[in-house]
Amino acid sequence: MRVISGKQGGRLLAPVKGRVRPTSDRLRETLFNILGEAVAGSKWLDAFAGSGAVGIEALSRGARHVVFNDTSRDAVRLIEKNLQMTGIEEGFEIRELEVFSLFRRIDLSDVDFVFLDPPYDFGRYEKLLAKMCALSRLKPGVRIILEVFKKTAVEPPECLRLVRQLESGDSHLLFFTTDN
Repeated sequence: MRVISGKQGGRLLAPVKGRVRPTSDRLRETLFNILGEAVAGSKWLDAFAGSGAVGIEALSRGARHVVFNDTSRDAVRLIEKNLQMTGIEEGFEIRELEVFSLFRRIDLSDVDFVFLDPPYDFGRYEKLLAKMCALSRLKPGVRIILEVFKKTAVEPPECLRLVRQLESGDSHLLFFTTDN
C-alpha cells in the first residue's frame, strides 16, 4: 500500500495485519480522481479508518483536516505509524470510538466528506446512515461515501440522496449527499 498522489505521493504505508481490510490503491485512486479539486481545503471524517490510507490520501491531496476513527487499538497504532511514515504532523486528530458513540460526540456541521468503510460483515448500513443523520448535524451538501461488498444493497434513509455508484473489484462505493 502506498499514498497515490499529492505531497506524500509514492510513500509506502505500513503493511496491514489482522481483520483490517484496507481500501485498495486502485479504488483510492479512482475515488480521489472522482472527487478531484473538491478535496483541497476540505474537512474529512474517516469513521472506520483502519490503516488510515483514505484520510492520509486526502491530507496528501490538500485536505485541511481529517478525523481518523477506529474502534481497534491496533488500527489506531497503525494510523499513527502511517502518519509518521508519511511525515504528516498536523491537520488531523485520531479517535478510538465505536461509530455510534462517535456520531453522538462529533460535530459534522463543517465536515465536507464522510468516508465510511465498515467491515464487510457489519450489516447495519441503513442504521449507520440513519444514525449519522439523526445524531450528527450534517453540513448541507456534505458528501458521504460508503464502501461495501459489491453484492450489498443499501437503501439510503430519507435524509440522504444517492448520487453515484461505482464498483471496483469486490468493493462498491456509494456516494450520498444531503438534499438541503
